[in-house]
Amino acid sequence: MAKGFTPNWFTVGMGTGILGLDAFLVPHAPRWLQQFGTGVWIFNLALVSLMLVLMLRRALVDWPGFKDILHHPQQSMFFGAIPMALTTVVNGFLDMGPVVLGPAAYHLAAWLWLVNAAMALASVLVVPYYMFTRHDHALHSMTAVWLMPIVPAEVAAASGALLLPHVANPALAQALFIASFSLWSFSVPLSFLLLGVLFLRLAVNNLPPADMAISTWISLGTLGTGIMGLILLGKDTPAVFPALGSEFFGVTLVAALVLWGFGLWWLIQSIALTIHYAVQRNLPFNLGWWGLTFPLGVFTGGTDLLGKALAVNFIDDAAVLFFVMLALFWVVVAVRTLRYLLGLRAARIRPQRGRSPLEVQASEG
Repeated sequence: MAKGFTPNWFTVGMGTGILGLDAFLVPHAPRWLQQFGTGVWIFNLALVSLMLVLMLRRALVDWPGFKDILHHPQQSMFFGAIPMALTTVVNGFLDMGPVVLGPAAYHLAAWLWLVNAAMALASVLVVPYYMFTRHDHALHSMTAVWLMPIVPAEVAAASGALLLPHVANPALAQALFIASFSLWSFSVPLSFLLLGVLFLRLAVNNLPPADMAISTWISLGTLGTGIMGLILLGKDTPAVFPALGSEFFGVTLVAALVLWGFGLWWLIQSIALTIHYAVQRNLPFNLGWWGLTFPLGVFTGGTDLLGKALAVNFIDDAAVLFFVMLALFWVVVAVRTLRYLLGLRAARIRPQRGRSPLEVQASEG
């Protein structure tokens, strides 16, 4: 099992983890929904832990195959899914963990964040290097999947901002603030460059193939985590760097509002393009469908933070609407994923002559 395990499976942990976090934090959430979110986080903690073991085992028992993933122009993009899935676990320790584990949850979150930040940094530095030196890419084949190794840095930045209020040492808090803002800067400007290129690619070339139809939703993720990082770091600034005062928080709120408006544009385009593919009856299931969950989930989280910071009710209402969409998407994708796995298992047990397991599953789903 480990020898065939690839990093794109971590998208399942990303989508499941963000569902739990949003269920716990969504505006006006009833207690039962918060309890549900906590349960999903605990389940995702076990799921991501299992995936990390499988990924590590593959690196140990099949090093050539592991290196082949890094050299692959598509699979290598999903190395970014590993730290993003782990981030949902870290944030859960900060948001829900104290109720379950007490103060120890903060210590666990701190150590996991260090590991997660290192993985995010490796993703944003190493994978683009391989894109430049080893991979064979072309503009006409570009998709928003190119964002996958870039976004983890800003996701880790937002997580570091969540950790900041629990750091008592002023010098350590300043170091964490600078590290988090640096991670945000490693990701968001580069993501904007890629979004511009992606707009050009979509305008002058044919749409991505059907198996990449959901990829446009990934663009929403970089804007959602960008919003979260700005608001959380801006809120922490007066306590960490008093000389900057509260004015810095005002600047970050304005910037976050701009990103939110841009995110609404990408959300509308992503919905329209998905409907376009569906009308063409050209929307086959694959693990890329998990791209419907995490990007929308972090945009929901960013919307929630923005609504609370500005005290604007309709933004809170939008966060609730986005959460309902997220929950529906998660159910659909989770059910299809289970059918996919069952189809693969059945195909291995009773393979149909001349057809691969993936072809058998596609014909059944």
